[in-house]
Amino acid sequence: MGNMKFFCFWKFLFLFVPTIDAVQRFVELPTYTEVNPGEDALLKCRISDKKGVCSWQKDNKPVGIYRGKYEWANEDSPMGGDCSLWVRAATLQLDDGQWQCQVTASNYDVQDALSSPPAALAVRVPPQTPRILYNGSHIMPGQNITVPAGGRATVVCEARYGNPPAYIEWYLEKERLTAWSQTNSSEVERPRVWAARSVLELGATRSAHGRQLSCRAHHPSYPSPYYRDSYTMLDVTFPPEVSIIGADASSLASLEEGSSALTLECRADGNPSPYVWWTKDGQVIGTNGPKLIRAPISRNDSGIYGCQARNSLGTSDSVKIEIDVKFPPRVTWVGPDTVVEANLFSEVTLECKADGNPSPSYQWYHNPNLSALSGHLEDGYPISSTPQLLLHNVSYTQHGRYTCIASNHIGLEERSHQSEAITLNVLGPPVGEPMTTAHAWSGTEGRVQASVCADPPPRRAAWLWGSLRLDVPSHVGRYKTLEPTNINGCYRYTLLISSTSLSDARVYVLHVENERGFSSHSVALTVHENFSLTETAHVAPLIAAALLIAALLVIVLCLIVRCKRRRESVEYKTDDLDSEKTVLPADAVYSPRDQPRASARVGTVAERAGPGTGARYSPGALQVRRAAVVLQPPTTV
Repeated sequence: MGNMKFFCFWKFLFLFVPTIDAVQRFVELPTYTEVNPGEDALLKCRISDKKGVCSWQKDNKPVGIYRGKYEWANEDSPMGGDCSLWVRAATLQLDDGQWQCQVTASNYDVQDALSSPPAALAVRVPPQTPRILYNGSHIMPGQNITVPAGGRATVVCEARYGNPPAYIEWYLEKERLTAWSQTNSSEVERPRVWAARSVLELGATRSAHGRQLSCRAHHPSYPSPYYRDSYTMLDVTFPPEVSIIGADASSLASLEEGSSALTLECRADGNPSPYVWWTKDGQVIGTNGPKLIRAPISRNDSGIYGCQARNSLGTSDSVKIEIDVKFPPRVTWVGPDTVVEANLFSEVTLECKADGNPSPSYQWYHNPNLSALSGHLEDGYPISSTPQLLLHNVSYTQHGRYTCIASNHIGLEERSHQSEAITLNVLGPPVGEPMTTAHAWSGTEGRVQASVCADPPPRRAAWLWGSLRLDVPSHVGRYKTLEPTNINGCYRYTLLISSTSLSDARVYVLHVENERGFSSHSVALTVHENFSLTETAHVAPLIAAALLIAALLVIVLCLIVRCKRRRESVEYKTDDLDSEKTVLPADAVYSPRDQPRASARVGTVAERAGPGTGARYSPGALQVRRAAVVLQPPTTV
């Protein structure tokens, strides 16, 4: 009995507490739901401590429970706490809209009625393919959006008649762009579907020209990959800029006339497409379009070349390049003439001009030998490395042929060109040493000589001494004057004196005259006496002693050779010096290194053996003859 009372008490307490304290509330609210047409959609709604009655509204209008269309998710749910609703075979016209879950109050005097916030049930409708609009006009496929470089373009992408509204993205090639805004609005004629509109503010740059701009609309109703694109090309207009192609430094530095070709292209970047032209040294030249071709290239092609372009938006700056064609030097002029006459002690200027690139250097060569007609440089010697050769106070030693050599370097190779020779004739009176000396031995022929230079050649000359005068050429008694010898414009005069005596020692004067004047030249002759017989008698013993010593040295040398080579002994027969012979073995050989001392004192064996023998001897007998010493008076100096 007691237990029954306890159970009833707790049952009463359990029923009494919720009635007094609990308040019904939402545990799960309806949320945004999407469904494809014809599919079922579950709108969830759960209430805690539910006392009232569940119901649903769509677009602020009550919705009844109809089997096969609107059904409770759980038959017992409305009495419990689950008010979820199945929408069967959803359609856009009937079911798309804002749904609310509602619960009536627990009692008429309790204000705990519930009404959920509207939750959209979207019955999906795929939007149309997006389209791009610019300046209010629809951009058709294949059309471009034209905008000047540096400007801004406002481009719109629309994806209409979709439910829910499409999500729109922008791409420039593969680069994603950020849209300025996207708005979604109901279509006026079809309020259940939406028009998605995205606005892009695009800054136009030169680099964007010709690139693809795409608008992409994402929607779950689209087939996989659940988006569609619309494309257009950017047509960015800008004035041209030019560059020269093919102008690398290495190829330009190696351009040589006759063996090189040049091809340059003026590449113009501009929109609209520009017109291109070339200039040379500021003047327009005809070319094959943007290409400049010079083959083979010549020196006349050197210059400053410019490339420019023009379109409707403006003209480019000129891009310039210097073409420097190398060519070997060539002497174009030497002068003042090929034959130059200059007065003695005057000034002469010779000049050489040459073309060449790089600019040539110059070298002058002088060849005093007018008879050398070969023109080879080895016949002369270098005297100056300037284009102008200035000769001060010219003398007869400077007459001759002058040649100019122009040279330069192309790459690693030297190129040169030789000019025609200039003949310099120095005109003036005879010139020579005013005083010279000569020597002669008494009893021999004496020679008195003097040299003078003159141009024109001397027309008259004479030797004078004492009261005598002897013209050139002539012969009187012991005196004879010879015709002068000409060596490069200088003349040597000779006076011969036969059987010279001590009385001939004096000063002889040569008087020379030409068309420009005359000159006199003195020669002092010194006459020396010959050796006397007494002096010869004193010298003879010394010579004999020297010969004896030399003979002994030869014998010692032969013995040394015999010991070294271990040959047969050399037999000497000494009956008479005139018939004395040295018999050597058939293989005996003498060389200069075996007898240095003998040769230094008495001459080599070859000299005593006679002509036709060398330092090395052939097998056979060698005859050594006695040498006779004959003292003679010295010849004339």
